[in-house]
Amino acid sequence: MFVIKYIYNIYVVNVRVERELMKKKILFITLIISVFLTECENKKQEESKQVVETNGMLSYTIDGEVAKEKPTKEDDYFVNKIVCDNGSDIMWDNDNWEVELTEVKSKDRCMVDFTKDSNAPGYRITVTTNSTSSLDSLSKATTENGTVIIYSKSTINSVTGCNGRVEDNKIIVKNVTENQTCNIVIEQTLADAIKTAYPPKEGRTDFSVIDDGAPGLYIDTDDQGTTYYFSGDGTNMNNWVSFAGSLWRIIRINGNGSVRLLYAGDGNDATDIGESAFNNLYNNPMYVGWKYGTSGDLISNRANTNKSTIYGVVESWYNSSIVPSYSSYIDTSAIYCNDRSIGSGLYSTSSTFYYAARERLQTNKAPTFKCSNTSDRFNNFGLMTADEVSYAGGVYGINNPIAYYYLAKDGSGSITGDSYWWTLSPYSYSSSGGAYALNVCGSRYPGYLDWNRAYTGNVVRPVISLKAEVIVTGGDGSGDNPYTVMFS
Repeated sequence: MFVIKYIYNIYVVNVRVERELMKKKILFITLIISVFLTECENKKQEESKQVVETNGMLSYTIDGEVAKEKPTKEDDYFVNKIVCDNGSDIMWDNDNWEVELTEVKSKDRCMVDFTKDSNAPGYRITVTTNSTSSLDSLSKATTENGTVIIYSKSTINSVTGCNGRVEDNKIIVKNVTENQTCNIVIEQTLADAIKTAYPPKEGRTDFSVIDDGAPGLYIDTDDQGTTYYFSGDGTNMNNWVSFAGSLWRIIRINGNGSVRLLYAGDGNDATDIGESAFNNLYNNPMYVGWKYGTSGDLISNRANTNKSTIYGVVESWYNSSIVPSYSSYIDTSAIYCNDRSIGSGLYSTSSTFYYAARERLQTNKAPTFKCSNTSDRFNNFGLMTADEVSYAGGVYGINNPIAYYYLAKDGSGSITGDSYWWTLSPYSYSSSGGAYALNVCGSRYPGYLDWNRAYTGNVVRPVISLKAEVIVTGGDGSGDNPYTVMFS
């Protein structure tokens, strides 16, 4: 069966010319029908749509009163029902403001009734769904006992609340005799669920003040493409995920489509992995490395033949808690940046210089997701970077007690108590104090981004990335109802 899409002011004549009549006279054809086939938006559908332009088939009423012309969608009208004289079965797509035909009877005339009253009785199918972007429309009207078809670009898990059935990735509702609401559950990746809950918007531009505004998902770029990051008031932010027996906060959707998570323990306490020095050794610039090489110059430091103390702690946790059961979920190509680029001063083992993160975040207030040197890029697992803390609403040297990275599940305070926790970002080196890295403070200085000596014992909060293909199986991302996931 073809579904015929039309542009209004149409009149359809089913022209049938029998050979016997052709011999006697030429049938006067009252109109010219121009038909062309178009592909359906959803490539999974094997139906074509015929677009027909004629005139005169439709007339309009508003709440039952005759209207000279069709009202506009912008004036908050929608079609509630359609009545056809000879039994044509047609739909009106309220979202796209156009007609669709499933069966047209000869020389039929149809009245399309518009209204603003959502309680008016009619033959309208309204849709609620977890993925509005997957469906062609959320509201269609039809004739009495007519048919409504809702098309989906994604796999449909279920439909409830109406007498619709799933067929070839469509919802088909037949014999419509009253308004109905269909609840359609679409199979979604975690990244799609995030973007559905928080439609992405242009990135923040002022990083000199904390972000205490409404929670949102913002757009930027990293080394792998477009990234979407969370920022704003963390007390009301639905970026929780339950995975591998623990809760996590979503930091961002990486440029390769994977989803980056920050360890949050049971949601109230994220200290159970323990404390660690960034590196037990500190009297050389190389000890700010997630992994490091040898002394002498920055190139030697970046040889990455040795593991830092904290790298070993995270690796041990990863191998025992993630690898045995969950390694198939992990995106091993996501980048974790231990940026050892120099910001100010000259590299030296005998004098002070500062790494680029200090210049970006303390001096210039200009974070980045880019990692310029490939030797500073690591895979499998990492820590949250100080730049990511800044993007999330933090500011160097300023308290932010409502930042999501700081808060426990109930939104009442620090998820690490009064303990600090390490970021992946080097801060400086001095001959008197040694190597320093950036960390986030606990309840004494809530959400405060600062530095600490590499040998200091801070809480360990691993960061991992789930593959782009990971599917949401439940939850709404809130602390009490976190997203649950499976690997398809």
